[in-house]
Amino acid sequence: MALIDSRPTALPDRPYSDDELSAAVRASNHDTSLASATVAAMAVGVLVQVGMLASAEPSFAQLALTVLLLPLLAAGTRIVLLLDRASGALGAAANASQILAGLETRGMWTFRARLWSYGTAALFCCWTIAVQFLAR
Repeated sequence: MALIDSRPTALPDRPYSDDELSAAVRASNHDTSLASATVAAMAVGVLVQVGMLASAEPSFAQLALTVLLLPLLAAGTRIVLLLDRASGALGAAANASQILAGLETRGMWTFRARLWSYGTAALFCCWTIAVQFLAR
């Protein structure tokens, strides 16, 4: 499924095995846990790094790092919104076919959240290193 298409795919009406449902849930849960852990670690890191940034003597670099924090916070918010969208993907599924379609849609949203978490984590690490250099 393309990353820009948010519509669930039409699935054939056939019986689905428990293994297929289990695999879809497992893949989606892995993406969810990675993205959630990234946001949680970033939130704690921001609290620590902002304290260090505030204790540094005022300079243009301090202002620049403070401004660069805003896109990181926006990216973290994007991850949370993608995970929220994924949580509603199952909706009111009544049978295994609808559940699998919902899981595929949930998997697409959690995959997007995982991709955003990779980029956000990399940028956050760079920002943290810059704060450490400024605070020393």
